[in-house]
Amino acid sequence: MAIDWESISTAVLSLSALALLWFILRLRQRRLLASTTNPFEYSGEARNPSDLMVPDAEALAELDRLLVLQSDSEE
Repeated sequence: MAIDWESISTAVLSLSALALLWFILRLRQRRLLASTTNPFEYSGEARNPSDLMVPDAEALAELDRLLVLQSDSEE
């Protein structure tokens, strides 16, 4: 009785492909469930918008640096 290695390898590769597909779909489902139950969803809004209206010294220094860089590149 001869062993048909081609049929055995086809069966093993098919089973491994099915197992990988099942694993990927299970992982996707788990991530979808985790993302829908996350109470800290990103809204894009600032936590304290009023704090953004008052520039601090570091922000003013950065703005000055960027303006100097812009003026240098225009010359």
